[in-house]
Amino acid sequence: MLPSSRRIEKSFFNEIFKKGSFSHSDNLFLVFYKNPKVVKSGSRFAFSVSKKVSKKATVRNKLRRRGYSIVKNLINEIKPHYFAVFVLKEGSVKLSFDDFSNQIEKLLKKSSLI
Repeated sequence: MLPSSRRIEKSFFNEIFKKGSFSHSDNLFLVFYKNPKVVKSGSRFAFSVSKKVSKKATVRNKLRRRGYSIVKNLINEIKPHYFAVFVLKEGSVKLSFDDFSNQIEKLLKKSSLI
């Protein structure tokens, strides 16, 4: 799990979604926004999993934990001063850990955060 200093607070979500850039894959959607004033060291991340993905909170939390685990492994490669919010789509429940990891990495490369 990522430390709380590397996670985005909910109060920043509106700003990120209004001013941020978007990128998507089959099962994920990435919104990223550069803000060097707020993010002083490293980038911050969040995973948003709606009830449309799964009605069970345990499944949504599992997907969120997987995402944070994958980002933790890539954190040294990611550029600093960014907010990045991953929004999971409905098909993401069926993804294996490796497929999920590959999609996150592809999205980060596509958006030039790596």
